[in-house]
Amino acid sequence: MKYEQPTSSVPSYNPAWMAYISPYSFIYRNKNSGLGISLDDINNNSYDGNKLGEIVAKIPIDSSMGISALISYDGAIAVPQCDDFPTKSDGIEKLNEIQCSLLLGGIHTEVLHSNALSIGFLQDKVRLFSYTPSIHTQLRLNWSSVSERKNLLNPRVLFVEDIKKAFCQGQKIIKEIYNFSPFFLLNAYTALIHRNNSDALNNLWIVVEQLTDFLWKEQYLKMNAWSPRLQRCHSHLAQKRQLKNIWAKQQMLRLSKIITKRCHKTLSTARTTRNDLVHDGTVPDFCVIEALWDVLPSLFEACSSIHNIGINNICCYGDGNWDIPKKTNFDDWSELSIKLNDVE
Repeated sequence: MKYEQPTSSVPSYNPAWMAYISPYSFIYRNKNSGLGISLDDINNNSYDGNKLGEIVAKIPIDSSMGISALISYDGAIAVPQCDDFPTKSDGIEKLNEIQCSLLLGGIHTEVLHSNALSIGFLQDKVRLFSYTPSIHTQLRLNWSSVSERKNLLNPRVLFVEDIKKAFCQGQKIIKEIYNFSPFFLLNAYTALIHRNNSDALNNLWIVVEQLTDFLWKEQYLKMNAWSPRLQRCHSHLAQKRQLKNIWAKQQMLRLSKIITKRCHKTLSTARTTRNDLVHDGTVPDFCVIEALWDVLPSLFEACSSIHNIGINNICCYGDGNWDIPKKTNFDDWSELSIKLNDVE
């Protein structure tokens, strides 16, 4: 028997799927619109938490109802739980698309997984309220500890104008490349900045294959004229039935100058490294992933014909072990280990 969800007599108050821009951020309408939360306010828990959830911006989404996504002062992004986004997976997909648009436009964001999805609603037509426990919810309700309230002291500050500009550019790229899946780029970037090398390479390579296929179909196969060398190479690979292989497509894209020699060399190294990961379980070196990330913007620019895209300004360099102290002493640890051996 098919289960039918009961309809409550209590209004649902325009429910929303919500995600938070990471790291903890404040969104300013202009340089003078900050809340001015002081250290004393933080220590005394005397700031106005309701202000954190107030709406500061909207961005357009594909909604048949004409409803926009909303952004709050503390970086929450909300889309309506309407017929356009009825399920949890629909909400997550749309929120990740929005965040990927911001990433393509040059703003650091991280992927949303189902365990981090927040459920809430638009409260009093001015603020977003979340039912889901999180640091954002605790800060809004003034329920957080002193250490948690330190997020309010030095948050990342983003401006509405910059968010809208980044979103607009990212949306143009996404809509131009019909076979591109925003989730994989966002997931790859998140894995990359957290030094999860295997996930980063796997997800980046999915993006690379999607962009390669797009360039192959929309540019290479539609070329009006081929050089004799290009024609010979194409015929040779066709006779061997190898043109379906990604390496062959990338080689022909290089010979046709759709991608650069540097890009092709980087892709070849990344492909070999990715195959070693898949077939042998070899964890990739971070330098290979860095190099792949560096050439990725050129692929997006080639696909979309949009130049100077914001993602060019996002880098992932630095020592992944920066937070390990230079001077350590594990004598206490060793002593306890010996005592535990005696107990066993």
